[in-house]
Amino acid sequence: MTTIELPTRAGTDLTAASVLARVRAYAAGLPASAPEIERTGRIPGDVLDGLKATGLLRAALPPALGGVEMTVPELTRAVDLLAEGDASVAWCAAVALNAALARVSLPAEVCAELFPDPDLITATVLPPTGRAIRQDGGYLLSGRWTHASGITHADRVMAGFQTPDGTPAIAVFDAAHTRVLDTWHTTGLRGTGSHDFEVADLFVPERHTFRLVPSGTRQEPLHLRADNLALKMAGVPLGTGRAALKAAREILAARRTALPWPGVPADLAHAESLIGAADAYVYSTLEKAWAAQAAGLTPERGTAALARHFAHRACREAAQLLYDAVGTAAVYTERTPLDRCLRDLITASRHIASSEKILDAVGDLRLGGTAPSPYL
Repeated sequence: MTTIELPTRAGTDLTAASVLARVRAYAAGLPASAPEIERTGRIPGDVLDGLKATGLLRAALPPALGGVEMTVPELTRAVDLLAEGDASVAWCAAVALNAALARVSLPAEVCAELFPDPDLITATVLPPTGRAIRQDGGYLLSGRWTHASGITHADRVMAGFQTPDGTPAIAVFDAAHTRVLDTWHTTGLRGTGSHDFEVADLFVPERHTFRLVPSGTRQEPLHLRADNLALKMAGVPLGTGRAALKAAREILAARRTALPWPGVPADLAHAESLIGAADAYVYSTLEKAWAAQAAGLTPERGTAALARHFAHRACREAAQLLYDAVGTAAVYTERTPLDRCLRDLITASRHIASSEKILDAVGDLRLGGTAPSPYL
């Protein structure tokens, strides 16, 4: 088992800059744990302890709850830094940050009851696939949910369900009540442990449930809006792409006088340009959207989704270029992360928020359509 050096547990003196610095230092040790994370299909306890100690999991919360109200671009950069160390850790951290939805939807005393520690890890599956029966004071919840990233190490679960009147809602409960089904055998992101899970007749107090409302229809901090929380996922392909670029550059630099073919340097430069373009597109878009919202304006819908989609496609293309440029050496998974990076990018790009459907939805929106997708 690989161990990593843990940072001191984050205290109450956090700032956005200090969280990013702690994340950067923590992420530097993740590559040593990455083979174990992929092999076991889960994130080891010491790696989770280190993640909690960075302060990132609480970073979106207001100071009164131990957070620093990091902006969307800052949260995305933190996820990006983590992905450079290990994509599965970054993905699970990004999902865990969605616990902030409960903070704006539930009374403070209920949040304190459910989340006594702001660094608890939450697995989130929002599609309302569960079903509920009314019982005094709450619901009996049953159902099966898919793609529950982090469910094997989660402390809490946020799961979507249909109320008896057909209205979608979100239930928050202890992850110990779930039955995890061994379904996550995948091309990449294996360490996320995104298995299916189920519960049967689990009593959930009504005070532990809430209903999502359209962003901007109530008073809520910008960094806790549901549509803003989704944007940070763009950090995963960016960091993973950079990890692939770094690995390929080290291998090729050591063989500079005996490269497989003349076009290798050009492929390396092309890959760097793709990743750089994706980085610039994502962060310029997020910064503009954040500035607009801070000024009370509504950003153009779909722009951030296009940047996220482009980041996935560009970084996946870059990783494939680098894999081919390195040649036979790329297939040795214990010697280089290139193979894992490519597979992680392939799997990440299959998520509905980054799939080709995004292009159809945004294109229709630009032509006057309504595009009801929540991922725009």
